[in-house]
Amino acid sequence: MTTAIRNYLRFLGRCARIAFVGDWRYYTWMGALTVLVLLGLNAWCKQFAHGLITTGMSDEVSWGVYIANFTFLVGVAAAAVMMVIPVYIYNREELHDLVIFGELLAVAAIIMCLLFVTVDLGRPDRFWHLIPGIGQFNFPASMLSWDVIVLNGYLLLNVHICGYLLYCRYQKKMPAKWFYVPFVFIAIVWAISIHTVTAFLYVGLGGRPFWNSAIVGPRFLASAFTSGPALIILAIQIVRRVTATLPVSEITRRVDGRVTARAAAKRPATAADLQRLAQRLPELNAVPDNIRREVLPDLTVLEVEPGDILLRQGETEAHAFFVLSGRVVVEREESGRARITRSAGPGEQFGEVSALSGTPRMATAIAEERTEVLRVPVEALRKLMKIPALDKVIHARMTERLMLTDRALMTLRGIVQVSMLINVFLLVCEVFKEFYSGHQHVASAKYLYLGLHGHYALVPWIWVAIAFNLIALVLLLLPVSRSLKWLNLTCVLAIVGIWIEKGMGLVIPGFIPTPLGDIVEYRPSLNETLICFGIWAFGLLCYTIFLRMSVPILQGRLTKDTEGMSDEQISTAFAVTPAKP
Repeated sequence: MTTAIRNYLRFLGRCARIAFVGDWRYYTWMGALTVLVLLGLNAWCKQFAHGLITTGMSDEVSWGVYIANFTFLVGVAAAAVMMVIPVYIYNREELHDLVIFGELLAVAAIIMCLLFVTVDLGRPDRFWHLIPGIGQFNFPASMLSWDVIVLNGYLLLNVHICGYLLYCRYQKKMPAKWFYVPFVFIAIVWAISIHTVTAFLYVGLGGRPFWNSAIVGPRFLASAFTSGPALIILAIQIVRRVTATLPVSEITRRVDGRVTARAAAKRPATAADLQRLAQRLPELNAVPDNIRREVLPDLTVLEVEPGDILLRQGETEAHAFFVLSGRVVVEREESGRARITRSAGPGEQFGEVSALSGTPRMATAIAEERTEVLRVPVEALRKLMKIPALDKVIHARMTERLMLTDRALMTLRGIVQVSMLINVFLLVCEVFKEFYSGHQHVASAKYLYLGLHGHYALVPWIWVAIAFNLIALVLLLLPVSRSLKWLNLTCVLAIVGIWIEKGMGLVIPGFIPTPLGDIVEYRPSLNETLICFGIWAFGLLCYTIFLRMSVPILQGRLTKDTEGMSDEQISTAFAVTPAKP
């Protein structure tokens, strides 16, 4: 027990250290976010000292941009389920690593949600009343008490799932399904509940007719499943960019003339080599001696120097490789740049996916240091994989790579496309209900879309949101959005449009006009705006740190076996050494 705690603390310590290592782009980004966080903290201290008078809110409009951001971010957090469902129910392996990124985004979004709720409290020092069993927790009558439970429960679920899976990858161990899969399916239901309960907060206020609609909940879910995956698409694009090593043209120039597997020093494998591999791959001990003797004549040991090419992307040679000593970096060339997808150490394999499927190589494997590898023909590999223990571990490791492919982005595009269609359709239904019926409570909708008695503060906002949503919908329906450049533009339009529609376009009109018929317009103050920027910056800071820690783990660079490597070696992308004369 003591050893397990010590190992876990060492894991947390290494993750914390790696979060402070990066290039000038990383430090510039983190520095800019830190400045915004400090400005927001200073603004919140002023609000704490002087009260909510420093905001643009009033007795008539008691919810403002804080709750608007809260509503939007709850949807972003709930959208993580749109990566979980395809992977765990439909076995879409191309989205496997995106589940981690999606759930990490959910953690950052829930943290921001809780912060926005905190700054919206007039007396944040009394937040303990929101804690079940400690404060005056009005459960189950109050929808706010339900919201506290579902938000914190969803936060804990995602922290557990992400933390456990990353720790297993760090230890190079297979995760126990009983310990996380049930929580995955609970999180699917919980994700829907957090946005549904938030919608019920609005719908349940009978004195605000603008919110009294049964489709508010479905509208929330449709917008969440649009904006959340759209944010993940943009985040993945950034991750792919910053984790790229060199442009493909530069890599091609630098690796021309490198020693390949065919020209490397090689010798026939011996039983001692299999025993060396078994020390790092214990499942190999389950292979009977007769099968070892049968496959041994077909095995070859390659001895390569740093920078030597073991296999090239696009080749069709049918061999898998097991590392005996040293380390191999696997780089995938995509969208004009190369990116590390895997780092294989002693006892680990690479090249097995394309060898078993008979497809061209998916990536290029390069020796990072002086390395010995065991080359195994696919026929011999199939014989070894007839042993259940070895077959299980090889198939498990086949998914241990950071595959942020264009195909995965196109899958997310399909989710955004369908969700945006539903979102726009529900918006049309809501507008029809408000204006066609001509009932006495249409004043709030008129104020939002057309202006009311000379007050037009929200009219430009909502029409910009509608325009952005419609443009994004048209782009999603056209083949042009299959281009990543246009897809990124589409995602930005969808995110901004939904933020306005579900934020300012939903929260503020519910208070105008007041029950007494007054029209009191709301405009966020500078201090209020700085607090919002500070919370957003803090959320992005958290998400950046999460990604900074998780990407090396998913690549296999930050593992228990690499404890001897420095943080700079782990964080620095592999660069091909100059060709030997």
